[in-house]
Amino acid sequence: MTTMQLRVNGEIHDIDADPAMPLIFALRNHLGLVGAKLGCSLEQCGACAVLVDGEPVLSCVRAVSEFENTDITTIEGLVDGDRPSAIQQAFI
Repeated sequence: MTTMQLRVNGEIHDIDADPAMPLIFALRNHLGLVGAKLGCSLEQCGACAVLVDGEPVLSCVRAVSEFENTDITTIEGLVDGDRPSAIQQAFI
């Protein structure tokens, strides 16, 4: 296990995990952010999509260690003040 630092939804998180673990498992299992879903595990369906430095990235197979020193935004991070954003409302 290795301690890695991730910046997710504007907050810094230290996680202790296998550096090869897919990002989606760090988000869901270590940080409790369950908006990104594990669908196909083949980077085909897009259920696992998050924004990394403003660009969409599929998180189901890419190693968590690739995302240190990046800015990750999940669906939970797209709030508009105290209300769900238009994107979140579409999912609701």
